[in-house]
Amino acid sequence: MKTRILLLIAFIMIIQSRSSYGILQSDSNLITSFSKNILLSTSDSPYTHHVEPTLAISENDVIFAGWKNAFSHNGPGVRVSFSKSTNNGKDWSEPFDMPMFKGINTGQSDPWLVWHDEILYYAYLEYSIDSYELSQITVAKSTSLGDTWSPVAASYGEGFADKETMTVSNDGTVYVAYDDINYNTNVTTVRLTRSIDNGDNFDEVGVIIDSETHPEDHLGPYVTTDSNNDVYVAWVWFFTAWGDVYLVASQDQGETFSEQIDLNPLSENATFETTLDQRPSRATLPVIRFDMSDRLYVLWADRHHEGGEWDIFIRYSDDYGLNWSDRYQVNPKRAGNQWQPEMDIDSNGRVHVVWYDEHEDTYGPYYRMLIFSNETGEEVIYSDPVAIASVNTSSTFTRPGDYFTIKVDSKDFPHVVWSDGRENEMDIYYSHGITEPVSTSADKTSIFPNIFVIIIPIALFVSGIWKKKRSQRN
Repeated sequence: MKTRILLLIAFIMIIQSRSSYGILQSDSNLITSFSKNILLSTSDSPYTHHVEPTLAISENDVIFAGWKNAFSHNGPGVRVSFSKSTNNGKDWSEPFDMPMFKGINTGQSDPWLVWHDEILYYAYLEYSIDSYELSQITVAKSTSLGDTWSPVAASYGEGFADKETMTVSNDGTVYVAYDDINYNTNVTTVRLTRSIDNGDNFDEVGVIIDSETHPEDHLGPYVTTDSNNDVYVAWVWFFTAWGDVYLVASQDQGETFSEQIDLNPLSENATFETTLDQRPSRATLPVIRFDMSDRLYVLWADRHHEGGEWDIFIRYSDDYGLNWSDRYQVNPKRAGNQWQPEMDIDSNGRVHVVWYDEHEDTYGPYYRMLIFSNETGEEVIYSDPVAIASVNTSSTFTRPGDYFTIKVDSKDFPHVVWSDGRENEMDIYYSHGITEPVSTSADKTSIFPNIFVIIIPIALFVSGIWKKKRSQRN
């Protein structure tokens, strides 16, 4: 009788072990820490401060980084820089400033890097420092891993071009979405341009959303494409003290767009907040990305608490934006603000998220991985949050910029660049995730305790049989 009971217990433990083991395979890797922080903005002459990092990675894992340079931590951009690593982030080239489209009185800002099909694209804002003569988004392309560049004009708005993002579809079409700020009224609309010749020329597609039909400001457009080469743009719309996140889609390369979809109806507090002399600016550029199965994720920061604190939220759609999941809070519930999120999705569909976390008068970059565990994706596994920076930045530095980037490489390792004030100036630092093999489940139950629970009854069972046979022999 005891033998049967032990055998039954062992069988149950095996079933339990297999069921808890099915979420992450034994060879899955969980990011438990980040590598040594490496300073990329090594030159402070003549620009002391460096913010707004961007990142791209080639198929063979060459890593490219860019950022903007300024004379003060909260001042306008003056030039944008570039550096690269050919050995997985261990060493980086000396940074150099990107070419100017027109003249020495040109300022640069808002860097954005994209790699596609052996071509590196670098988009950035250029403007005349002392006049309204020039304001455009410039896109420079390189077929030599960033050694040489060919810049062209990529925007044709009526006012001040600002806050661009860029993507390249599977068919090689380059899309740039940006803000167009009216010089007289300061009201912003969202525009789209595209290139069908690998970035040699850009044509105006048109206005995505305008202030005449939809009053007040529209800011921070984020553009992406699905596997069918359809175009999607999300942005923040705010009205005085509150705002929302919206999405439109186009099936004709941006010629026409669908009716806008409200992505944040529960809160309407996704405002675009900037400041020069108070606490750090907490800007929301809503991030949209498709995974390998065309699941569309949207990530944004939301000031939904009564006290006005910010948190990070994510939703997804499995039907190209028609219907959406519940929203999930990415950061653990805690005091302070969490803002400026970014994400990338690896080949296994795991979502890698970073954000700035403000706590006790300092802030720094944090990382977390999300795994939507079952077929419907309604159950999510959260890895523990991991601090990326070894030293936090003082909240007296109020402008880390409006961009923050994470990218995964060909082996699904995350790489991050961020704005950092540890040396009493804003600099750009780099780090990559460090992993250790794990096995876990939706309730974070480890397989290893179950293994021991299995082994012990089996060992007792075998021991009982051996003792019984021994007694019979005697």
